[in-house]
Amino acid sequence: MSPPSWVYPAVAASTWLGHWTMIGEPRYGLMKPGQNIPFISDIGAQELKPLFMIGSITTVLLLNLSFYQHVQNKSYINKACTHGSFLFTVVGSIGLIMLSVLDNIAHHFLHDVCVTIFIVGFLLSAALMCLDYIYLGIAHALREPMLMTSFVIKSSFIVVELALIIVFRITEHTHYQQNNTAATLEWVIAFVFTGYILSLIVDLVPSAQRNLHHPKGYQPLEMSTALSTGLLP
Repeated sequence: MSPPSWVYPAVAASTWLGHWTMIGEPRYGLMKPGQNIPFISDIGAQELKPLFMIGSITTVLLLNLSFYQHVQNKSYINKACTHGSFLFTVVGSIGLIMLSVLDNIAHHFLHDVCVTIFIVGFLLSAALMCLDYIYLGIAHALREPMLMTSFVIKSSFIVVELALIIVFRITEHTHYQQNNTAATLEWVIAFVFTGYILSLIVDLVPSAQRNLHHPKGYQPLEMSTALSTGLLP
């Protein structure tokens, strides 16, 4: 008997959080004078690189399994948005695996490229899922708390993560005294990503599958509007 679908994102998020907790707070050679908070990239490039790689790969496998379950359960869908979201999840996952392999010391440029692929991939994936919800109709979303919760979490992830990334990039290139700020922001960005992973639980719990993944559970915006205004019986 296979476990419930919502278990996969829960374990993925736990893995993501757990392997950061195991890392601790050591000091690394790449840290500048006055800096006491290490960058994640610095940690993953040195003694704990194997743990960094294992944690990233495990998270990716479980996260993609979660998305696959989500796609399989949707029989009504705007297929372009849903399949596009899954595609960008795979792209972002490849970026996450590669940035753990191509570390910040030996492959600095390629590491930054992979970080960009990882971030852009998952942001676009979240954006397409939100677009799918908008296409299905805000009126219907308001009647389905689980759908509205998922939409709010994913749209908040996009806004918050983008804002954090912009501030992070600005502080990353300032005087070394700001490196503690940049490193802190990098950790916050990683933990916000955990919230995005957990949002998939909302999509995969049994009640969501009954109410949101039923062939008649979602309706395009035009149909939803017509029903709410009484234009259709």
